[in-house]
Amino acid sequence: MFLGLREMLYSKLRYILVTGIMVLIMLLSLILSGLANGLAYDNASAVSDNGVPYYAIAKDAQGKVSRSLFDENELDSVKEDKTVKDAAVLGQSMQTLKRESDEKKFSIAFFAIQPGTFLDPKISSGKGLEVTKPDEIVVDSSLKKEGIKLGDVLMDDMLNKELTIVGFTENKKYSHAPVVYINMPTWQSINPVLYHQKIPQVSAIAIQPKNETVSLSNNNLSVLTQAEFLDQIPGYSAEQMTLNMMIYFLIVIGGFILTAFFYVMTLQKTTQFGILKALGTKSSYIAASVITQVITISIISIIISVGVTLLLPNVLPEAMPFRISNFTIGLYSVIFFVVALVGSLLSMWKINKVDALDAIRGGDE
Repeated sequence: MFLGLREMLYSKLRYILVTGIMVLIMLLSLILSGLANGLAYDNASAVSDNGVPYYAIAKDAQGKVSRSLFDENELDSVKEDKTVKDAAVLGQSMQTLKRESDEKKFSIAFFAIQPGTFLDPKISSGKGLEVTKPDEIVVDSSLKKEGIKLGDVLMDDMLNKELTIVGFTENKKYSHAPVVYINMPTWQSINPVLYHQKIPQVSAIAIQPKNETVSLSNNNLSVLTQAEFLDQIPGYSAEQMTLNMMIYFLIVIGGFILTAFFYVMTLQKTTQFGILKALGTKSSYIAASVITQVITISIISIIISVGVTLLLPNVLPEAMPFRISNFTIGLYSVIFFVVALVGSLLSMWKINKVDALDAIRGGDE
């Protein structure tokens, strides 16, 4: 054990370089994880944070809410289902609004709801929607950066209907666009797709189940879990799969680098190990010294990487979404540590094979 630490102190530059490489790999893994989580949250926070476990959409929509439209009256049959505790209609569309004062345009995601249901957003400033005031809207607070404030009037791009901002809500994004909550009848009247519909249409029905699962008897609708609802959001799955694949490869690459480094070091020190064995040193003691080096480098790399990662939210620009939980940091740290230990097994095998006489003579098994 102390043999390994003494060697690290003696060959400081060599071990500082390999520690630096491991820090960069670990740090890049954590940064990518934070960006993956940040992008996921920026893409779907309006859905992931609303506490709705199930959604019913049109059966012919092929699992896509953007293709789903069905009669609002289907809500009654869903509420009567024995597996449903409560349900509320939801309308969703991507549209453009322009500010009345200067005609500046904003790309937004409409979430049409019936005020007074469990889909009501939590208000951070102002007030919520009211059934008796259909021309009022609640918007995501990210629009404040665009100069939007309470009392501003936004107009839709279909009928130029005036919509007054009465409230702000926090962290409500959908498909990377700020969400605007609007009364269902108003949304139905200004949505271009629904403009000529005679019967009121909705995109989905949010469901609170009585138990853990929902199984609707309504043959016109299919049920999506929250995870399935998230996956159908444009770009959501592709972003997550790409970044997660990069993270996994980085961890594996880090393991290979550490394995190669210590294996080459073991080969270079075969003669020294042979002399130690000839003097009566056990293979287990030599192996313990190498394990100590691996553990020391891994722990230092993890501590530095985690420390830098925790500081990143304070220096990254707001346009770069970055979110990482303590659980994720802990998980990646453990995985990184385990991969490093597994990689050291090759060096352990080589140390065990070293023959004292052959090593002193200069042979190499």
